[in-house]
Amino acid sequence: MTSAQNSTARPLAPRRRRRWLNVPFIVVVVMAVLTMFPVYWMLLTSILPGSAMVSRHPALSPIGQSVSFESYATVFTQTGIASWFAQSAVVTIGTAVLSTVISVFAAYAMSRFVIPGRKFVALTFLMGRVLPGTVLALPFFVLFQTIGLLDTPASVILAESAMIVPVTALVLKGYLDGIPRDIDEAALVDGCTRWSALWRVILPISAPGLAACLGLSATSAWTGLLIPRTLLFSNDKWTIPQGIVSFIGEGRIEWAELMAVGVLSVIPVAIIYWFLQPHLVSGMTAGGVKG
Repeated sequence: MTSAQNSTARPLAPRRRRRWLNVPFIVVVVMAVLTMFPVYWMLLTSILPGSAMVSRHPALSPIGQSVSFESYATVFTQTGIASWFAQSAVVTIGTAVLSTVISVFAAYAMSRFVIPGRKFVALTFLMGRVLPGTVLALPFFVLFQTIGLLDTPASVILAESAMIVPVTALVLKGYLDGIPRDIDEAALVDGCTRWSALWRVILPISAPGLAACLGLSATSAWTGLLIPRTLLFSNDKWTIPQGIVSFIGEGRIEWAELMAVGVLSVIPVAIIYWFLQPHLVSGMTAGGVKG
């Protein structure tokens, strides 16, 4: 009887194990669907007629609907989307590079040197993020108007960098804290200066942390609306978020064109994270196992 019971009980264990192992996978799939649904809805709205979207029972699938890409043709022929993308690219690249460079020096100083008031500086960084953007927009406006940088991409780059550096500097500091200081000392013994040790030794090791800084700053600059809307006035200097807002009128909203620009604006961010994904994953798992 015992052998018979064992023979009947053995096949059940793997089934239970597989069933429980599938639960995390199901959760991940559900979360992925919920995350991607807004993008899917934007794409669907951009290719379906407006009557199908504003009805009480909107279509959830393009099957059986009159699909048209006229909204994309309208966006490319009757708007300044090319200029919007160009301005957003300038602002995004400038903000990502400037904020990452500043974050490297700030994070390295806070991580490697004993600076009086170091904890106060870190707290100040965090307090800077507590303030709402609307409070900071007016001082930026007055500052750049005084120095003559108003209505220029440089003003947006400087303002966006100032707002994102507190986050990226602390993120990079946390990563540098996980790198042993023995590596710095070994580089100094081998004849490197502090600068060359940072450039040749520490930064290559910190590639995942740098990728996280670049991703955060680039996403913040590409999707930011408050700062560009405050500092840029000329239509040919608008960024993508400003262009998207222009489709929202006082009496009517061009939903198809609005969603078409929204879909197109997602593509560059997706490309950025696609290339940064290996470094971001390694950055999240680095330090998880220590020998």
